Amino acid sequence: MRNEIMKVIKRNTILVLVVGLFITYGCEDVKFGNNFLEKAPGVDVTKDTIFSDIKYAEDFLWGAYKTLPYGLNCAFSDGTHAGNQFAKMQTDVLESISDLSQSYLGWGGANYYYNGSYNSNFENSTNGKCPFINDQKFDGIRKSYILIENIDKVPNADQVYKNRLKAEARMVIAVQYTEFFRNFGGVPWLTHAYTTNENITTFPRLTAQTTCDSIVAVIDKAIPDLPWTLDDPETWDGRFTKASALGLKARILLFNASPLFNSSTPYLAGKASDQKLTWHGGYDNSLWKKAADAAHKLIEDAEGTGDYKLYHLDGNSYRLDFQGAYWKRGNGEILISTRYAFKSTAQTEGLMFNASSGPANTASGSTGWGCGNVTADYVEMFPMANGLPITDPASGYDPAFPNENRDPRLYETVMVNGDAYRGRTIELFIGGRERPSAGNLAAMTGYCVRKFILDHDVATSLGTVIQWPYLRLAEIYLSYAEASNEYEGTPSAEAYRCVNIVRNRVGLGNLPSGLSKEQFREAVITERALEFGWEEVRWYDLVRWKRDADFTKTLHGVNTVQLTPFTFSYTKFDLPARFWKTTWSPKWYLSAFPISEINKNYGLIQNPGWE
Repeated sequence: MRNEIMKVIKRNTILVLVVGLFITYGCEDVKFGNNFLEKAPGVDVTKDTIFSDIKYAEDFLWGAYKTLPYGLNCAFSDGTHAGNQFAKMQTDVLESISDLSQSYLGWGGANYYYNGSYNSNFENSTNGKCPFINDQKFDGIRKSYILIENIDKVPNADQVYKNRLKAEARMVIAVQYTEFFRNFGGVPWLTHAYTTNENITTFPRLTAQTTCDSIVAVIDKAIPDLPWTLDDPETWDGRFTKASALGLKARILLFNASPLFNSSTPYLAGKASDQKLTWHGGYDNSLWKKAADAAHKLIEDAEGTGDYKLYHLDGNSYRLDFQGAYWKRGNGEILISTRYAFKSTAQTEGLMFNASSGPANTASGSTGWGCGNVTADYVEMFPMANGLPITDPASGYDPAFPNENRDPRLYETVMVNGDAYRGRTIELFIGGRERPSAGNLAAMTGYCVRKFILDHDVATSLGTVIQWPYLRLAEIYLSYAEASNEYEGTPSAEAYRCVNIVRNRVGLGNLPSGLSKEQFREAVITERALEFGWEEVRWYDLVRWKRDADFTKTLHGVNTVQLTPFTFSYTKFDLPARFWKTTWSPKWYLSAFPISEINKNYGLIQNPGWE
């Protein structure tokens, strides 16, 4: 089991690896891989070596940073694969198991969800959405604790800077546990870097609420020692700040307050529910207030200083502002960005997402791999440019010209027929350059993903910073609006303002006034889908709101046929039915723990439905 922090040996004894013997370089000239500390021949790298110099200690921390979640599946030109990036969904993407996308990637992890064959064994493989052992989360946590416990030994750094590095390590721990929490509920909690001499026979899961509280406590401990902004963002963009910490706190508290855990009944009965590992034991409205307060604290601080705001550049189109919001490095909006490598140095390096999700390329013979097929259902969520949904008779929507005058985010998220692309026009009609045949893998639904791919060529890929917008300020505005609406029972003027800030950035009008609590909630959830496609937000929104109907509904594609050089017919068709359509169970909300870990009997109770 690669990169695990915890190994359970005979007689149920947990032995934990202490020191990673490889160090990776970071941030400024990141060359991640098997780069060792420079040392005299024959000298082993030990903790004493690592913490004898601040540069070595920093390098060790960058190795922990490298384990952070990264949503773009990627590989390197030498044939190696990035840890977290390849160890999830087998180079597929999380959107493929939501209603936003349909995957045709033959070996992709989405297939195991589509056909219902996913089970507890998959979390020891690279097929699941959040492998419990077989990725780098525990490795990142372990490295972070090692740094926290040893950084004070470093002689050539002042205490203020050492405390900052500790705070950054705590944030790595908080992010990794946030991922565990969103995918498994309550989990076992590591309090330090366990050694092989510690004889631990029990290591039970914490309750869901205690897990959340523990994450928040780690974040709160980190906040005082983090800078509000980075002094040299050109060099250090990606390092944690106070704003990063406040944003993560808001995200975890919103998930914790949501109906998945915060409800009068558990989502599914079972031992884990009885012990409140996957449920809080009842509904507590104050949890929404905690989430709202955390989000608004960051909003107030950001607006008060002006250091963080939604990305906008004078002279930009709405499309370019939105593109810059998720793509542009150091844009003042991205609160947490992660990267496996600093820049791509070959067309394919770190950019497997381009190949697996990208459109066909008739010039090269590429048909794409098929994990970026966008559903028509997602496309239909995008309103018109005037902000009205396409179902509104006053919107101006014309089914004969469905791709005209829509929300600018549509064109930057999805490739649609007739839009500009590589200095020409996108041809997603059957027989066109992006869809040479109806069965072409890259466009089986009639749409391709555009987000993160841009024009899918060397000019937009080679030499670019491969960053992942793990958390953006736009999410915090929408999180406040949602949480305050739930707590107060009606949308406030401030809740409206926060949603409208996000909408107005792309030229959409304000939400209509007078919405009910339920109408406003639905508007916010939709807004999150439009803003954060392919940023791993939609799946968790569907899960935390227990939106069964979105897992069981029929999804659609569109066949576009060219009638004349400038006119087309658009015909919707049903996409292959997923296993969930007729056999849905709430057990799918949370992942299964690996059966191999359950069988070690150190206190890991399986999630409901996976027993």
